[in-house]
Formats: sequence, structure tokens, C-alpha cells
Amino acid sequence: MIDTLGIPRKANILVIEDEEDIRELITDILEMNGLEVEGASSGSQGITLFKKKQFDLVFTDLGMPGMSGWQVAKEIKTIDNKTPVALITGWQIPLKNAEMKEKGVDLYINKPFKVDQLLRLVQDGMEIKDMYQNI
Repeated sequence: MIDTLGIPRKANILVIEDEEDIRELITDILEMNGLEVEGASSGSQGITLFKKKQFDLVFTDLGMPGMSGWQVAKEIKTIDNKTPVALITGWQIPLKNAEMKEKGVDLYINKPFKVDQLLRLVQDGMEIKDMYQNI
């Protein structure tokens, strides 16, 4: 089943975010929209979860202690290059598509974000996943 925004109701999303309030906010928004979500408080915890379970999409914060979002994205792509990775950042830095692809990132969103921007990110991520599956 797909809602009006085109978000698949069965999508399983991994949210890697070291700030608990933001991780819970993202999780709540996604779950309220019928999506399955698991959260991780660090890059290494997120990678461990990713190795144990199939996810349709990964959201990762850019600035985290221990393992940055860039490192998480590269590791996710090493494990499964067909899983889209979305970078969530509070740093207002310009990201170029070529640089993002090189680092394993398919999409990004800046904090603070609006609910509809987050849901659009899911929709775009699932479209990328479909595209990857057809390659």
C-alpha cells in the first residue's frame, strides 16, 4: 500500500543519530506515517544492526563521535550497495552530487527539517532503491 506522498507502508528504515531527541523525533515521524524504524545511537551500533537485518533505507547523521556519517555511508555501501543512504546534517555545507556518490551518500537533508521534507526524503530514497534493484 502506498499513501498520498508515495511512501511505501512496508519500508524498513534504520536511523543512525547520536542525539537522542532528534533520533526519537525522526523515528516518531516515520512510525506515525506507517513505516518500520529502528534507531541506533552511533555509527558502529548502526552498522551492527545493518549487518543483522535487511533495511530499505538508512538515515545517518553526519557529525557523530567515533564514526562520521561519511564513514557510515561507505560501510553501508560496502555491505550492500543497493541500500540508499540519506545524510542528515545540521552543518550548512554545500554537498555536490559527485562527492556524495563517491562517499556512498544518495540523498541529504539539512536540520532543521520539516515533516514533509523528511517524508519526501523517504519517498526519494525508496525510488532510488527501486532503481538500484533494476540495475
